Amino acid sequence: MSFSRRSFMKTLGVGAAGAITSEMLISRRPETLLDLLSQPLHAQSSDILIHNNENPVGPGQLVMDAIRTSLGPTGSEGGRYPFSLYGDMIEALVSHYNAAGVKRENVLLGNGSTQLLRTLTHISCSKTNALVGSEPTYEECAGYAALIGAPVYGTKLTDDLKLNLDTTLTAAKGAGMVFFCNPNNPTATAHNGADSMQFITDLIKASPTTNILVDEAYFDYATDPNFKTMIPLALEHPQVVVCRTFSKAYGMAGLRLGYAVGHATTIKKMAQWDGMGYINMAAVVGGIAHLTRTDGFIEKEQARNTAAREYTRTYFHDKGYSDTDSQTNFLFVDVKAPIARFQAACRELGVRVGRPFPPLMTRARISIGTMDEMQRATKVFDTVLAQLNAAAA
Repeated sequence: MSFSRRSFMKTLGVGAAGAITSEMLISRRPETLLDLLSQPLHAQSSDILIHNNENPVGPGQLVMDAIRTSLGPTGSEGGRYPFSLYGDMIEALVSHYNAAGVKRENVLLGNGSTQLLRTLTHISCSKTNALVGSEPTYEECAGYAALIGAPVYGTKLTDDLKLNLDTTLTAAKGAGMVFFCNPNNPTATAHNGADSMQFITDLIKASPTTNILVDEAYFDYATDPNFKTMIPLALEHPQVVVCRTFSKAYGMAGLRLGYAVGHATTIKKMAQWDGMGYINMAAVVGGIAHLTRTDGFIEKEQARNTAAREYTRTYFHDKGYSDTDSQTNFLFVDVKAPIARFQAACRELGVRVGRPFPPLMTRARISIGTMDEMQRATKVFDTVLAQLNAAAA
């Protein structure tokens, strides 16, 4: 089922001191399944694909070798369920987060983080328990909440396009769940550890029955030294769950693996509703290989992304275009023109950039590819921006 972003937009008042103006956040991805199936596969396209926040280098040879080995020389192991590997994957995560005190009962695996976002939304929200987030943010939880008939409220961003923690705190009192995407997609901005911890602590006090889902999909790309994970809070408070994914820095978007970390009672509730039987063997083996490798893959990926990100930011700044303080593997640039026109013009020249994100209709979400891809993409941006400027003159 596909949802149009515009068809669900409404302006609502949230009962609070100095009432907040907020909007329905039932903004699912606008593409239908048929639209997605009609797009060329990566191997069949010469386009520069910087529209889906993917890792352009993939998971690497070590992970792919582990996956091939796991399937056996004839591939017959692919005919077996991977249930016995789930425990190994959880143990690898427990070891990875040993310093934080994570135990087996604190971890739940998912088919990407998407499954886990939906699961916590399902057990938290209802027709009388709203979802609260920001506008715009990643839409998965809002879209699922709408499907089950829960009210969905969004608070406006701050002037620097960060989540407005004060208005979100006020709007969230009595809600079923708050979705806190940090760093945020699509704006690329992040709140530091101290502010995030204070926000969550205050929310627990103000609305003790409200769950808080902290989406840390882009955690590994943050370069702000003050940025911190909220996993310690999740272990301490049943209301808090942190979700992570292997789709971004680990390069496994096509393999689909994620995990939630939280208090044992909350993880148990999530598992009872929607267990772990949706994860394929290749994904689990790949995850274990990543967590047990010692070749510095993540550090190299962080350095690669940072260098290509800064190159692209400098390009736009030198041209007079502003962006946000990106803590992710994408930029959110004001191209001073309707984003749909920028997107279409780029695609005509073989570069795919992100879709529109209302209400910020001149902001382009541009994922970070390899340095070579970004150097070629900026040449296309030269042409497109010149065309748009000439048309506006």
